[in-house]
This record gives sequence, structure tokens and C-alpha cells, in this order.
Amino acid sequence: MDYITCEKRKNAPQINVLVCEKKCKQANSCSTYLSYAKMKSLTRSLNECPSPTDELLVITGSPGTNPPYVAGK
Repeated sequence: MDYITCEKRKNAPQINVLVCEKKCKQANSCSTYLSYAKMKSLTRSLNECPSPTDELLVITGSPGTNPPYVAGK
């Protein structure tokens, strides 16, 4: 379960995100909730990538010294 720190609550500032989504009337203007929602959306979109691939970097020396080789980034 995910929790965020609510700026409006004084005694118990940690609140479950589901409670915030369902009951809070200021969720659409709350910076903490909007940051959480943006991070969650970004994480979800990154997890939906078909397969993670490493980028390959081709390193070449000066001409004629060494043949190029491939290194992982």
C-alpha cells in the first residue's frame, strides 16, 4: 500500500493514497498527490516497455591504432 504525507492533516499526516483519491475534495489541486500520481504514471509506463535493452557504445581509437570494439553503457 502506498502512503503520502497530507499537508492538510495535522495529527496523522500519513494517509493511504486510496483514501486520498476517493474522499479528498482537494486531490486535484494537492501538490503532494499530483506528484505521486505523476510518479506512479511514469513508473507504470516504464514497466510496460516490451523488453529492456542495453545501449551499445562503439569506441574507436585514432585511425589505424586499434580496431573498434563494443562496450556496454
